[in-house]
Amino acid sequence: MIEPIIIPSRKLGNIIYALGSLIFVILGLILLLTADILPILVGLFSIAFFGWCFIIFVKSIFNNQPLLMVDQHGITDHSSALALGFVPWQDIENIQLRHMLNQTFISVSVKDQEVYLAKMSFLQRNASKTNLKMGYPLINISLNTTGKNPRKIYQDIEDRFGHFYGK
Repeated sequence: MIEPIIIPSRKLGNIIYALGSLIFVILGLILLLTADILPILVGLFSIAFFGWCFIIFVKSIFNNQPLLMVDQHGITDHSSALALGFVPWQDIENIQLRHMLNQTFISVSVKDQEVYLAKMSFLQRNASKTNLKMGYPLINISLNTTGKNPRKIYQDIEDRFGHFYGK
């Protein structure tokens, strides 16, 4: 049996992101106090977007599931609001490193995207379709809050499990 790769969530990273999101919500509230329409619109957007981010990060602080687990059965991803959970090896077409907005992701291409899009909520589906339109795969695993090097984790996946999926 091959030893699984388990990446736990780092609570401190999620706390920092939650506090950052809360600051932007407060700034959005302050913008609502102005008389001009543009700052009010920016404030509403800030409250909605960063409020959603705040909720996601607070939930992840109390979630004890590993952020990422890779074993002989497949990949289980809980790294973001768009994470799909478990994806078996037979559904995976390719795994690669991708860069987006100064971040490195472990990107997973699945053989039938429609099956996984159908499992998503309305918001997840629309955000994922936007990623697809920009040329990114459906699954992009973020390790930002873990302190782990995505290149090293990717290489570990290739070394231990590369033979499980079709290249």
